[in-house]
Amino acid sequence: VTERVKARIHVHRSLPEPAQRVALRKHAGLTQRELANILGVDRTAVAHWESGRRNPDGKRLDAYVEALDALREAA
Repeated sequence: VTERVKARIHVHRSLPEPAQRVALRKHAGLTQRELANILGVDRTAVAHWESGRRNPDGKRLDAYVEALDALREAA
């Protein structure tokens, strides 16, 4: 249980601030729709995550953080 809690905390801490989320996506030349398609969500979900109005949870959070990490590495 402890390791799962630590892993979850790490994922939450790895989620950049909303402005950084937008910058990473735009720097990679992706639209919100393209990123949404990659993640298997609606474009409005990405818009909410980038505005900071909402944050993904569960597997969507994992996938979003992974995608943002990939965008960061590609920069």
